[in-house]
Amino acid sequence: MKNLMKNIKRNNRMKKYNHQYALRLALTASLFSTALVSINVAQAQALNQLTFGPQEEQRGQRLDGIVAFVGNDVITLKEFEAIGKDKAKLERLIMRKLLVQTAKSHNLSVGDTALNIAIDKLKAKGKRVARETLREELLIQKLQQQVVNSLVKISDQEVNTAVERELKQVGGRVRLIDILVPVPQSADSDTLNTAKEKTQRMLKALKAKDNPQAVASANGARYSDLGWVDLAQIPSSFSQALIDAPANTYLKPLVDRDGVHLIKVLARKIGKVQAVKIPETRVSHILIKGDTPNAKARIDELYQQLQRGADFAELAKLHSQDRGSAVNGGDLAWVLPGKMVADFEAVMDQTPVGKISRPFKSQFGYHILKVDQRRQRENSSKDALIQQARQKIFAQKAEEEWELWLTQLRDESHVRIVQ
Repeated sequence: MKNLMKNIKRNNRMKKYNHQYALRLALTASLFSTALVSINVAQAQALNQLTFGPQEEQRGQRLDGIVAFVGNDVITLKEFEAIGKDKAKLERLIMRKLLVQTAKSHNLSVGDTALNIAIDKLKAKGKRVARETLREELLIQKLQQQVVNSLVKISDQEVNTAVERELKQVGGRVRLIDILVPVPQSADSDTLNTAKEKTQRMLKALKAKDNPQAVASANGARYSDLGWVDLAQIPSSFSQALIDAPANTYLKPLVDRDGVHLIKVLARKIGKVQAVKIPETRVSHILIKGDTPNAKARIDELYQQLQRGADFAELAKLHSQDRGSAVNGGDLAWVLPGKMVADFEAVMDQTPVGKISRPFKSQFGYHILKVDQRRQRENSSKDALIQQARQKIFAQKAEEEWELWLTQLRDESHVRIVQ
């Protein structure tokens, strides 16, 4: 009987539990169904708001404060406001970003040492520029130098023509005699070489006894007294040879379409050519190639050894990875302006004679340099004219080529301005 009563009570509890469970399950199903209905309604409303196919462009909206997309960079609304929302300045900012991106894509960089030197120069002039802004300006300068050096080509004919113009401005006359060994224009190289050998024999004879008419007659050559000649009126190959030639001397044989000439300067009245003084630096360096932490650690250790009194030349011989100069103790001999990469030249120019630079980085790796001497070398009149002519031609062509290159860069770059 007791067991029966227990079973009845247990059955009643189970029925009650099952009933409560069923109620909860029904309620959950009802809520879930309601939620599904709500979601479906919301989705339907959203779908009704969608329009497929081409849409009219919505202008005047800036995405997250972006004014322009420039290559892999952007110009923000804040940057645009900083330049007064000026469209001309915006275009310059676009070009600046394109140039910096291009420089980096060509693996150009500006090291901290070169940047610090540039900052010090500006401070000495009382000027201040934000560090990263100045780094970008130096980076663009390096890119410009690389571009124009690769594009500008100057022929000897262009230089000769420019020298002729300079001679006309400078003026100058020389009194000449000429001994010509005629050579037909159609002559082969053997005939020309034979004529050159004859002029060399005559030159030896003239040094022994300076009787040009007799020497010319004995060798079947033509003697001419040219009198006073304007340098600007003769071929540039002759005028360039004559501009520095001292009086009462024979020039080295000169060849033109008539043959081989032996020319003697009897007297000269040369206008003044502005001499050009060129600074030269005698410099040595130690190079550790690469741009790795290990390379930086090695150059820093060598610098510490130098600070403790180690001999620069000996360290260069043992450790420098520029083997061409290492065998000479790192000596690079006399260096002219523009012959070294910009990072190297900037440090070299700022390092006093007899001093050692701190480690710095260039495109070749890490360097330490030592400035041994400096001098000002004065060019001859001929060299000065040629250098002046070449510099003028280069400056003119460089400006033209750079402008064309900038236009091409702008046209071919991905730039989108959000109006």
